[in-house]
Amino acid sequence: MRRHFGAARSAQDYRNIGNDCVAVLERLSEVVFDPELHLKEGEQVPPVTNTKDRLGRFVEHAASGPPNAEIRKVARAAIELAQAVKHQGEPTRRNAGIAADSVILLANLLRRLAEE
Repeated sequence: MRRHFGAARSAQDYRNIGNDCVAVLERLSEVVFDPELHLKEGEQVPPVTNTKDRLGRFVEHAASGPPNAEIRKVARAAIELAQAVKHQGEPTRRNAGIAADSVILLANLLRRLAEE
């Protein structure tokens, strides 16, 4: 993702950074989402492409309770930011960079949450 960002020069390149972000989110959701822990009774396993739900469930479980509200907020915002560039009509270098940074932040946040 960093290599792609370094070489990006056009709106299409920046949109592809958004695609990279979404691909990383999907891989992260495959790693951290555990249906045994993160599904409520009677629910179906969300598809890998439903990263917002899958990652959100992991974060809700790993950072539950009022003391962790800010962690959950940051995680939700990072997921939404990472997905936003892919859907922008004319993404900019700045927005693509921020989306990539948010994925990196989220990956580090998930890693920390998985340590416990």
